[in-house]
Amino acid sequence: MRRRRTSSFAIALATSLLGAAVFTSGAGALTLASQTYQLSGADAKQRLTVRCPGKKALPYSGGMVTDPLGPNGEGVYPHSYERLGVQRGWHVTPVLYSPSMQRSESRSVTLQVVCGPRLGPVSSPHNTVFVSPGETESVTATCPKGNRLLDGGFQRTNFVTRGGNYVTESRASSDRSWQVSGGAFGNFGGELTAIAYCLKAGSALVSEVDAETALPLNESATTTTPACPPGSSMVGGGFSTSPGGSALVSSAYFNADGTWSATAYNEFGPTATLSAHAYCMTKAMIKRRAKMRHGTRAQHERTIKAPKILDAALKVAISERVSNNGCFPSPGALVGTLQQNKIQARQAASPRAVGGGGSVVNVLTDLASCERVRLAVRQHGSVIVLDSATGAVTKRR
Repeated sequence: MRRRRTSSFAIALATSLLGAAVFTSGAGALTLASQTYQLSGADAKQRLTVRCPGKKALPYSGGMVTDPLGPNGEGVYPHSYERLGVQRGWHVTPVLYSPSMQRSESRSVTLQVVCGPRLGPVSSPHNTVFVSPGETESVTATCPKGNRLLDGGFQRTNFVTRGGNYVTESRASSDRSWQVSGGAFGNFGGELTAIAYCLKAGSALVSEVDAETALPLNESATTTTPACPPGSSMVGGGFSTSPGGSALVSSAYFNADGTWSATAYNEFGPTATLSAHAYCMTKAMIKRRAKMRHGTRAQHERTIKAPKILDAALKVAISERVSNNGCFPSPGALVGTLQQNKIQARQAASPRAVGGGGSVVNVLTDLASCERVRLAVRQHGSVIVLDSATGAVTKRR
């Protein structure tokens, strides 16, 4: 991907953002929509979503911006940045990090989503690692063969004031891959998942513009990219910090002038570098792909939203992994733990052996390991499988 680089000093965040703005005009127009929420109380977490307007626009990527960070880095930080294909939006679960623990003033959080015409079936490969306290890890999600990267995101960081794992990098590492890095502090770690959003293409879909700035210890900073080159529109963005593990990344967001910014707080040192990365697609390519006749998703791309019972079971499994030195419990042990948490559960040798109806979670044994758990339910003649290694939820008939 081609790059343009610039540098900037820290700037104050603007919290009054556009509700909806048009990035391009004519056929293939892109819209930036946003929605603002309030978060209050130390360690408060909330699942937030912003959706594309109308019935035809689809999400490409998104961002989040919040109030300026306070003393000791107090402020709002994301646990996830994730595209919602079925719900046509962008999802972030933010946390109000408050080292003083006495401060609980309300803070605003604005989510953004870039929406436009369908560019083709989007596949979303996931890849997951476990980050232990005091360690840093990186993980990469790679597009299937014959696909190229549109944008990416991350899931499953969990830090609160007393510790946990946090993201330090979420950006394109090639025209087919999205890289996510993170660290963990305190007495517990957690999972870190990279997500790549991919379209069928024979060559790169986006080019990159980026920027960087110094991030001193115990200070916050913001850096802002240039706008995309003439004839291009910004369709996504990411961020990175170096060295890894030093900083908590707060906001990464689109600006009304067509630029992209990232903000972070250097909690752990030493002096670091904060970079913002933005991804541009030519208007001609957007228009051309919007007019193409797109086929249906391939079998490996048919993902759905997880049923609530699988989400609940996965949370129990992750909690057990955190307290078990980063390893998932054996299928038999997990069945017992789920039952203790009032979730009906049984073991199954493979997806073909899943039974018990939609109220029973099946813990699959065929590919189980320290690093992986698969959970399944049978609903209306289909088997729905959630794979912790990829984050994908697939429906099989």
